Amino acid sequence: MKNRIFSSLYWRISAVFLLVLILLCGIFMYISVRSASKYSQEVNQKLNGDIATHIEKEVGPFLDKEISEEKVKDIMHAMMAVNPSIEVYLLNTKGDILKYVAPYKKVKLTRVSLDPIIDFIDNNGEVFTLGDDPRNPGRQKVFSATRVVDDNQLLGYVYVVLASEEYETASQTLFNSYILRLSTSSMIIAFLAAVIVGLLAIWVITKNLNMVIQTVNKFKNGDLNARINLKSRGELRMLGDTFNEMADTTVKNIEGLKGLERLRRELLANVSHDLRTPITSIYGYAETLLLKINENDSEEQQRYLNIILQNTEKLKNLVDELFEFSKLEAKQVKLNPEPFSIVELVQDVTAKYKILADKKNIEIATILPDDLPLIYADIALVDRAIQNLVDNAIKYTKEGGKISFEFMKVEKAIQVNIKDTGCGIPEDDLPLIFDRYHKGTNNKEAAPGFGLGLAIVKKIVELHHSIISVKSKINEGTTFSFNLPLYV
Repeated sequence: MKNRIFSSLYWRISAVFLLVLILLCGIFMYISVRSASKYSQEVNQKLNGDIATHIEKEVGPFLDKEISEEKVKDIMHAMMAVNPSIEVYLLNTKGDILKYVAPYKKVKLTRVSLDPIIDFIDNNGEVFTLGDDPRNPGRQKVFSATRVVDDNQLLGYVYVVLASEEYETASQTLFNSYILRLSTSSMIIAFLAAVIVGLLAIWVITKNLNMVIQTVNKFKNGDLNARINLKSRGELRMLGDTFNEMADTTVKNIEGLKGLERLRRELLANVSHDLRTPITSIYGYAETLLLKINENDSEEQQRYLNIILQNTEKLKNLVDELFEFSKLEAKQVKLNPEPFSIVELVQDVTAKYKILADKKNIEIATILPDDLPLIYADIALVDRAIQNLVDNAIKYTKEGGKISFEFMKVEKAIQVNIKDTGCGIPEDDLPLIFDRYHKGTNNKEAAPGFGLGLAIVKKIVELHHSIISVKSKINEGTTFSFNLPLYV
């Protein structure tokens, strides 16, 4: 059940959809945090963009074109009292840090880039700009900056980092916590909504596909009238129409093949029936001529008549088998079951073949269990099947060999096993031996067959609602097995 669920197209598509949705949610959260962080920095720079100008005007850190220590102290006191989150750096015209007011005096850079500072001043702080962080090389922060000019001479710059490291750490922790809660809430709501809508959409899409699969399975299992009826349009509708056209063509071809098969069976039955009379006539006249031959006739004439008689007899047997097989194949043979002893039937059959078996010094043995019950079958058809199997066994068993009959009671049937010590059947031939006209070539010295004997046996066994099986090994022998119902 678990494998069927995970092999379902609906659940596979749903799993892919959920993975993509989780990935998108992660990307959404990342973008949200980055965007919110940037927005917070832009707001900070917008609100405090002129703080450097105020410091320069109110305090004036440069005195007589030199930095005043007193003024720097004033900046520090004002910063601690009003806005402790900022860091103030006094730069020369090259960007070198001359003095600074920063917590713990942990400044690692001696120079900052002037390009963002000049851009910020030229744009009056209207454009979001990031500058170097002297306390953290490689990082950038929002800032405020202004030029220090005296008598139209540029003395340097006031560079104010608007978020000190300590302030940014505390602020970022709170900010990340807030954004995380906000993003998580938004993501959960969006995720649940997307899952519900997505699963419904996938169900609608796969519903028609499941209908197509069910119809195809019905057609495969023998319902030739199964057709795909979709109201929707698009690729699935095209697939359904294509399948329906293919099914119509297949049904038409099947009907054509059935018609040809009926014609073949009728032709086979008619030909085998019509051939019986002239062949019987030829056989009778040849036999009569052979009986009337006298001493004055040459040995050559006698030999020719014997050849005609032998081949006519073979042809007669072939036509009889064709006629019998055609009736079995056309299901014109009806069972006339009756209770009888399978052992007695086998003894009668072996008695018929005793002369042939003795000629090749072949032993025929019967293995019987105690109190073997009667079977309920068509005695004439079973007799015919056993004769064909014994005939084959004698043909393909070498001199001094053995043919064994073994009977076993299995549930409500008797299992019949006919085993010989013959040449065996090649493995490649085993699936084909019950096909009509098939004849193996393993034993070249055996008498020729017509390939219908085993096909007739199979039809007879199937009429008794059983299956015939075969096991064989080269140079060791062959065993045929089938079941016959008990008489209850």
